[in-house]
Amino acid sequence: MKFSVLKSPIYTSLLLLRKMMLKTHSFPLRVYIEDTDAEGMVYYANYLKFAERARTECLRSIGINHAEMIKKDGLMFVVRSCHLNCLASGRLDDVLEIKTHFKKVGGVKVEVSQSITREARVIATLEVVLACINSASKPVRLDANLANKLKTYFGEI
Repeated sequence: MKFSVLKSPIYTSLLLLRKMMLKTHSFPLRVYIEDTDAEGMVYYANYLKFAERARTECLRSIGINHAEMIKKDGLMFVVRSCHLNCLASGRLDDVLEIKTHFKKVGGVKVEVSQSITREARVIATLEVVLACINSASKPVRLDANLANKLKTYFGEI
């Protein structure tokens, strides 16, 4: 009986896991009292702020800095649409993990999926569409360098 490592389920699973890890950025965040409502739960709008921070740090980790992008190229990302699905509540002093995955990059828009977890349980998901605009607030195609950085990190998307 012949056995091929390349065809084994373990090897295939490891490849899939590696691919997923390359395509997902993780950002830890602690919940402070300023993030909560009167019940001590994360106020829903703060999930949007948490997701924004995670996207910013994700981009920064691959060499894309918002301030430099605006100053040097006159370009910026704005949220075109956002869908937030709250499944459970974060609470004061929880450590949350925000995972960011860039699903699609092309033209003027970027599609992003994000999940917020507490102790490995998903408590919120977001689907965000970003648009690239210039200093006159007009939509512009993504700079080739910018698109390549995203595609290199997240794979061909």
